Amino acid sequence: MQHDAPGALLVVGGLLLCILLIRVMVRSRFLPIMLFFIALGVLLGWLFTHFDQIAGALPVLRLLGEAGLVMLLFKVGLEADLNDLRKQLPNALGIWFWNVVISGLIGYVAARYWLSLDLLSSLFVAVALTATSVGVVVGLWDASGRLHSRQGNLLLDVAEIDDLSTIVLMAVLVALAPVISAGNGLADAGIATILLQIFATLLVFLVLAAVFSRWLEPRLTAFFERRQIDHEPVMLVIACGFVIAALAEAAGLSLAIGAFLAGLAFSRDNLVSRERPIIQGMYDFFTPFFFIGLGLMVTPDVFAYSLLPGLALLVAAVIGKLLGAGLPSMLKLGSSGGLLMAVSMVPRSEIAMVVMQQGLYVGVSEQAFAAMLIVIVGTVLFTSLLLPGLIQRFADHQ
Repeated sequence: MQHDAPGALLVVGGLLLCILLIRVMVRSRFLPIMLFFIALGVLLGWLFTHFDQIAGALPVLRLLGEAGLVMLLFKVGLEADLNDLRKQLPNALGIWFWNVVISGLIGYVAARYWLSLDLLSSLFVAVALTATSVGVVVGLWDASGRLHSRQGNLLLDVAEIDDLSTIVLMAVLVALAPVISAGNGLADAGIATILLQIFATLLVFLVLAAVFSRWLEPRLTAFFERRQIDHEPVMLVIACGFVIAALAEAAGLSLAIGAFLAGLAFSRDNLVSRERPIIQGMYDFFTPFFFIGLGLMVTPDVFAYSLLPGLALLVAAVIGKLLGAGLPSMLKLGSSGGLLMAVSMVPRSEIAMVVMQQGLYVGVSEQAFAAMLIVIVGTVLFTSLLLPGLIQRFADHQ
């Protein structure tokens, strides 16, 4: 280990410089910055196969990648406003339900029957396509001055519920993966038992997270705030996030669902608002390593035969959201408002990649993962090109 330390430090230091350069140089709204980090991981994987001197950095990068996954989902949980969601459920629930069902079903059909992917890969693709990258469209809505309009608020609420349901579906699918991979299919008798176990475990964690959030967390935070010199309370927040994520993994859920629940547990705390720059800094440091880790998990040649499957899934991804989000939205917002909502829900990004990463761990094909990268690029381009004009047209007709 001592012998590997210089090489590992060299790789991590070099990657941090590359991450910094990418953050400074990439300012395009048409391509998510995470794609550049994934490409960096693919390049790094190639280097590892040609230079044995730096191969010792792999365990360190895997650990940093897992920490990046925890920070990514932890921040999603932190930013969830459960009180606001509870108020908006009557308006958002109908759109969310059909959005998830239709986009997931169309994604499954495309993966299973158009592309002939195996059952497990098709299910993970379907779950990934139910997600929505609201971060891609927030800037466009905000620039138009309509982010906090009735339509903008509804979009945020539906997208947030989308992320919640996608994370839960992912946890269920990860638990079912061994049975599905064994070739027994969804009709296997053991699936009902596994589902009961996963939902019971999830319920226990939800109860424990609620107890922690209401009674234990305020006391811990107050204790460290009274003795604060620099940023000790933030260290408490991050430490609890990692501990809860690890416990969730040990209990048979996943790091992702544990990190998300940990974020929810701290989302009520005013400390998060006060220390947001520090938490954002931790997020910016760790999450690129998650995406670099994704690049390390695939071989470069897989992208050569993933273009056509990726384009097929891209068509399914766009149609799924246009129908799933657009049709129920039209009942509330009219035809133009429904189209605006549907196009805003099309992009996929971080959460979709979290789903596919968890899928790679349990047997999803590399081709499905590479195809989803094409989906991300295509859906972001689709929305970035169409949405500004739709927002303006909708505003002009009001």
